[in-house]
Order: sequence, then structure tokens, then C-alpha cells
Amino acid sequence: MKIMIWNAARGGMRSVVEGYVQDGFVASQGVHLIHSYADGSFVHRQMVLARALAQFARMLVTEPVGLVHIHAAMRGSFWRKSLFARMARARGVPVLLHLHGSEMKAFYERQSPRLQAAITGQLELATRVLVLSESWRDFVQIVAPGARVVVVPNYVTVPPQIVRPRTSNTTLLFLGLIGPRKGTYDLLRAFARASSEYPSLRLVLGGNGEVEEARRLSAELGIAERVDFRGWVGPQERVSLLADADVYVLPSYNEGLPMSVLEAMAAGLPVITTDVGGIPELITNGRDGVLVTPGDINALAAAITRLAYTAEERERLGAAARARVLQHYSHGVVIKLLDAVYAETSAANPTASRAPDPR
Repeated sequence: MKIMIWNAARGGMRSVVEGYVQDGFVASQGVHLIHSYADGSFVHRQMVLARALAQFARMLVTEPVGLVHIHAAMRGSFWRKSLFARMARARGVPVLLHLHGSEMKAFYERQSPRLQAAITGQLELATRVLVLSESWRDFVQIVAPGARVVVVPNYVTVPPQIVRPRTSNTTLLFLGLIGPRKGTYDLLRAFARASSEYPSLRLVLGGNGEVEEARRLSAELGIAERVDFRGWVGPQERVSLLADADVYVLPSYNEGLPMSVLEAMAAGLPVITTDVGGIPELITNGRDGVLVTPGDINALAAAITRLAYTAEERERLGAAARARVLQHYSHGVVIKLLDAVYAETSAANPTASRAPDPR
């Protein structure tokens, strides 16, 4: 038996694990899912964690657990998941610590020397540390030289190809947590500049977070009539929004390997995003997307204007983006890699937890 510890709250990590379920990886590997975090009140979240820890402890004792795959983000998520990792390693069970989130470097650097040492210890305790990009691997190997690090990127299921009609209107799409980290306010300011030259531009924002603050800014900028706030969008609505959009924009200040960018590229959309985290490994500026510096509103507005005016460039970038995802970030490519990691980790750790002999 294998156990996967995950986060059921809305966000990229949940999308990744739901993909594992929908595409058959969880069933094929015989994985039992335990969610240790969920949306809700503080009391509810603590109850979810307590139930998860109790269930996990019971299974380590009563079931022949051969591997534990732990999905962790930064801050509280990292420390919560460390409890599960230590319990598993105490029973001799191999642990895959799969790092998500986008603030790993900042999270580490903000800690005291004592807590930095604890982070290093946690990374080196894991049998394997799975990261989303080469840049993350380099950082983990600096702060935890004893960690065994493997790059396993996120993947997407590539939809059928969409032929987008050329029209005089251009729709920009943003999907993510609305607020400063994802560059939402920069996007609104850049959109205001671009739409002053190209009045038929429209912006759709899907996500929760600082929605009311963003609404107020759009009103102050005089663009409220052209900005559509959708709130949190589920998987089916995401597919529909991606199909209806002409350009995807994510001007983040930090990222890992964002699922929304992968989804947009798979849908054949040209992407305007920033050169942070693992994104430069995913997109080469001018070849399969447009990269700008975080916070450079002038460059962001110029990129929006250029793609709004040139349907040919949108089509060229979108086709190249889709081809890139098919070659390197599709289900078959990444799941084959993850299957190999599971096999190697299990084979290298024959002393995993065993259920007691009932005799």
C-alpha cells in the first residue's frame, strides 16, 4: 500500500492531485489518499489535521505501507507535513516530499537559523525530494546538500485543439489568487494603458482573494466596464474560459511551475508571464510565450498591446506553446517519470512498515 498526503483546499496542489486521480495514476499505484488540510474555519482545519494524523498513524501500524508521498507547500503546510514525514520515517517507510507553492526561497530566508536548520533536516530526512523545476532543485541542493532531489514537473491533460476565430475583440484571461503576489494590480494598470489604445480589449479574472480591492482599482482606473470578475472557477469553467480567451496573462512575482500557465499553453493560448521560478524553463521569450520582469507595468502593457493587435503572433506563440506542453509536460511524459520514482524509491527501501502478522 502507498499513502498520499495532500491538501484539499482550493489551489494548484489540489489540481495536481485531482489530476493524478482522474488520469488513473492513484488507482494504478494502489494509493490511499489522506487530506490534511481543507478550506474552512481555524477549528475545522485543526479537526481535519487531527483526523488525518490519527488515520495515518493507524495505517502505519495496521497496514503494509510501502511508500508515503507527501505534497507540501510553504509556511504552515511545510511544518504540518513534517509531522507525517517523521512518523513515516520512524517506521522505516520511504517518503517522497513533493514541494509545491511558489515561495520556497523566501520562506527559507525569512526563518531564524534554528528554523532554517529544521527545514534542512526535513529535506534531508525524506527519501526523495520532488521539485517542480531545475531552479528549485538547485536551491534545495544548496540549503540541504544531503537531500536526494528529483525534478518532477506538473503536467496537464492536453485538450483537443481549438481553432479561435479572428475577431476585432481580444479577451485576456487571468486565473489565480487575486492579489499582489500574482501581479493582479499590475495587470489591471497595464490593461488600463493597453485598452486606452485598443478599446475592444476585455479582461476576465477568475479566482478568489482580494476581489473587492481589485474591483475598486478597476473602477479608479476607469476600466470597470471591461473587466469581468468571475470569482473562484471550477475545472469545467476553467476549460470554457481558456477556450474563449485569446491571451493568457499571469504577471506573478514568484511561482513554482504554475498549473494555470500549463493549462493555457495546452489550450493553445499565447501566454504573457514573468521570468520567475520555473517559468523560464517552460517558456522561451518570443518562441512559445512572452516573458516580462515582475512589476514592469510598461513592458506588460506593451506585450498586451502587441498581442492584441497581431492575430498572427498570437497563433504562432499559441501553437508553439501547445507543442512544448505535448513534448515535455503532458500526462504520459510526467506520469512515466513519477512511476519510475515510485519504483526506484520502493526498491531502495526494503525495510518499510509492515502490518503485524495476524497469526
